[in-house]
Amino acid sequence: MNIAVDFGGTNIKIGLVEKGAIISKTSISAQSDTGLVKRLPVVKATIHELLAQSGYTISECSGIGMATPGLVDTDNQTILSINDKYADAIGFSFFEWVSGAFSLPLVLENDARAALIGETAYGVAQGETNAVLMTFGTGIGTAAIINDQILRGRHYQAGILGGHFTTNINGPSCNCGNIGCLEAQSGSWALEHQARQHVDFMGSRLAHASEINYLTIVEAARAGDRTSIDLLEDLISNWSAGIVNLIHAYDPDVVILSGGLMKSKKIIVPLLEERVHRLAWTPWGKVRFMVADDPDTSVLLGVSRLLERKR
Repeated sequence: MNIAVDFGGTNIKIGLVEKGAIISKTSISAQSDTGLVKRLPVVKATIHELLAQSGYTISECSGIGMATPGLVDTDNQTILSINDKYADAIGFSFFEWVSGAFSLPLVLENDARAALIGETAYGVAQGETNAVLMTFGTGIGTAAIINDQILRGRHYQAGILGGHFTTNINGPSCNCGNIGCLEAQSGSWALEHQARQHVDFMGSRLAHASEINYLTIVEAARAGDRTSIDLLEDLISNWSAGIVNLIHAYDPDVVILSGGLMKSKKIIVPLLEERVHRLAWTPWGKVRFMVADDPDTSVLLGVSRLLERKR
């Protein structure tokens, strides 16, 4: 059995995984703006609580798999760069912490890569060997598998920076330092700014919303709100551009979509499919679209799979 930890920006998910199945899981508040180190004692205590509640001890565990945002050096098990979350995590030795706290083997991976590994090993894309993933959360995460090999690259950033593809050279500044990133125009953190730029924003339903997010825009668009319809069309255009770039760069058979946006998959996915199939240069045929069944578990399953491969 493996322990799996997903350090998200909002929540930290912790699970016990055996043979591709989640035995038990829980989550705690990430409080990522306060840093990583302050949360690690809580993570340790929660792992022990979860083990006890499930009737296991640490001695029955084979290893710990962890996933984080950012550029992850999987060889030295450190974070090289991370944006707006867990600022103190850069250079932190996860290996030393896990060794001291649990005396177990460790794998550390980027969260989007872990999600893709989980989906192709146990999830909706099981058995697929050429695939890309785009996940919609606070930001936009991506990953790629080519010929059954997860793409990492010499500097560990291959495949995962799809949210920072430049889709508008005259676009807004991104928090990564680039201009016109996909994420700066269509990540959830950018939605309120994008909405307020619309000429009719003050007369729209969104002006009275307690929060502007993917779901509020979709719901308002369905209700006929003109501002929301315009915003949704822009979002579809941006997301499609990002997916087309992933297809042109990595030549997948399958595009896997994940994250909270997929609660509106019946509306979003057909719009993306139509536009991507029309714009992508794939003379061999059409890329298939798949939607993750349970985005909350794919990262946990992915890091557990990496532990199994390590043994």
